[in-house]
Amino acid sequence: MITGLHHTGLSVGDLDAAIAFYTSEHAFDVRSRFALADTGPNRTMLQTEDATARGAMLQGSLCCLTLFEFAGAENADRPDRNVYAAGIRHICLQTAISNRLYEGLLRAGASAHAPPSGLGTGNSYVYMRDPEGNLVELEGTPWAPDEAVRPWYAHTALVTPDIERLACFYAMVTGVDVHARGRFGPEAKFDLVGGLSQAQFHGAWLRLPNVELEFWQYLHPATTPAARRNLAAPGWNYLCFESDDIAADYARLGAEGVELHAAPGEFADTSAFFARDPDGNIFAVLQTGGNTGVSVAGLLAEPQGRSIEAARTAYRRALVAPSPANPC
Repeated sequence: MITGLHHTGLSVGDLDAAIAFYTSEHAFDVRSRFALADTGPNRTMLQTEDATARGAMLQGSLCCLTLFEFAGAENADRPDRNVYAAGIRHICLQTAISNRLYEGLLRAGASAHAPPSGLGTGNSYVYMRDPEGNLVELEGTPWAPDEAVRPWYAHTALVTPDIERLACFYAMVTGVDVHARGRFGPEAKFDLVGGLSQAQFHGAWLRLPNVELEFWQYLHPATTPAARRNLAAPGWNYLCFESDDIAADYARLGAEGVELHAAPGEFADTSAFFARDPDGNIFAVLQTGGNTGVSVAGLLAEPQGRSIEAARTAYRRALVAPSPANPC
């Protein structure tokens, strides 16, 4: 069974510079560093021509980030990283409503086309680019508890040319139904946040125990299919879910016809397997070993994790929004 989103992967050109950026403003802490050798099993597991890489696991509040500097990255095609481009598009960090994190990341080398602004939800929103051009969303929340002393991981977003297909696929993978859907735009407030003109798009959300998955399909400018993801190519490169029984999840997904790279094997001190979603994005499933490593349960049990979960649960209950019909 999938217990949550363990981390999102990011392929970078300069590992040390990326670590410096993502650990600024206490967003993440370095949990471990590792190296991948260019072996046959690693090439098969990752579906890459050269698996040689340096990496780092960064622990955040509620979820983690894994950075890779692949030796062959300079030969990989650079994917489209526009807001509306298909693929794993951004991660989102939340705080109380304040410009503190925004201004801190600007000082650390990020850029933004506009300052934080509202969309009528009570939150503030801004899309930023890290020093290598990857999208990071910041959200300010009115319900942030006083105990929250650092940003927390809120969601990972995927953009797709077929939102129902992709959202239903990840509902099957995780065993969690999509809990909200909507159509948005054209409105000036969406254009301001997205840096677009006359933007129109569909959205859907899937709520895991620790964070959410967010799905977007842009109608204008239209999201079109992307090439199959090369793990070494720059940018957000895979999602990783945690399992409490990796063998059972491997068998379950295989029975569902999911494209699996290889059987579970050792990967950065865990047992993991990699696979593809219908859009060609890469996702992984891992199982942590015993009491070692970072786990979703451990992240939720941390003091800030407990306070965030209590505050956001109370906020969601106060909204009393009906659940949408599930077409999956």
